[in-house]
Amino acid sequence: MSLLALRSLDRRRFLFASAAATVAALTSPTAKSRAAGLLARDLLKEIPLSERIGQLFFFEARGQVMSPGYQSDLATVRPGGVLLVTANVSTQAGLTQFVSDIHATNTGIPPFICIDQEGGPVTRLQGDPAPGAVQMGLMDDASVTELAKERATFLEMFGIDVNFAPVADVAYKANSTMAARSFGSDPKSVAEKVAATVKGSRTGGVIGAAKHFPGHGRTTVDSHQVIPEIDVPWDEWLKTDAVPFESAIKAKVEMIMLGHLRYDRIDYKPMSLSKVAVRALQNDLGFSGVIVTDDLGMGALADWDPFDKVSQAVDAGVDVLLYGSPPTGWAPLVDHVNQLVTDGIVTRQEINRRVEKIVALKIKHFGLS
Repeated sequence: MSLLALRSLDRRRFLFASAAATVAALTSPTAKSRAAGLLARDLLKEIPLSERIGQLFFFEARGQVMSPGYQSDLATVRPGGVLLVTANVSTQAGLTQFVSDIHATNTGIPPFICIDQEGGPVTRLQGDPAPGAVQMGLMDDASVTELAKERATFLEMFGIDVNFAPVADVAYKANSTMAARSFGSDPKSVAEKVAATVKGSRTGGVIGAAKHFPGHGRTTVDSHQVIPEIDVPWDEWLKTDAVPFESAIKAKVEMIMLGHLRYDRIDYKPMSLSKVAVRALQNDLGFSGVIVTDDLGMGALADWDPFDKVSQAVDAGVDVLLYGSPPTGWAPLVDHVNQLVTDGIVTRQEINRRVEKIVALKIKHFGLS
């Protein structure tokens, strides 16, 4: 690395640390958000487009310890986040060190370390003090908030930043594919538990992500295998499946995950790749936070070309492209989005707008850590 590049990296580290400290010193949530957005914009002026595009991607971790090849890829692509799965978990000390090593690959703007730790059937880390959603759905809201806080504290102990939870899907029937992962069958009750979980997780220091918009609970098909279809009138959706997501938004959830679902009444594309879904989330429900796809490598999208999936997600307006283990490798996907900018398919300004949201959330989160 050249001396000029080293100086630029040191300046970015200084700017990020200064921005995080500045936001942490503020007391008003509104002031924190406004300041984080402005500081993110200033920070991104120091970063080339390829690195900004890297922030849009969250990839799966590799192995259980940092290897030279993995470290090189992280330092080169500088993804916005890394997803931990069960295969990455060793001992408490081992995982904590691994997480620390991943964070250290980009001290200028550290990657978010993410996990799916819903409890119940989706438990990546053993020792979680909170049960799954089915049990928590039977509890009062105060207990749910406290347990969500305890889970977040447990995750933060390892250095984890984001938990892709809570599940905001309403499992209307016992044969719903989400029955073992949902808070229940009543939209209002599920909404209350979702809000309680969001609040508890934030108090515990971990970012939450309500999922799987616009609602996976009506299906009996698992999107890990094939793409499910939902068929409900829009007006009915607004009064039912939408309610837990509205509740999460009112509780100030930081992220919402789009599901790989067909909802032909509003769009022929999967909801995770749909402009209509993004607009519904932003315009109809008023969400201004970070929108993330479910894993683009899941079976629901198996017939799609990797580059086409990325193009469609970018065109849809999502902020984060979660792509566990793309067959292309990481760098070609970043290059592909860079080419979309060069070709005028997506503007540099639009990329900047999305990255600013991600970096602003990082400034708030790491400043409070």
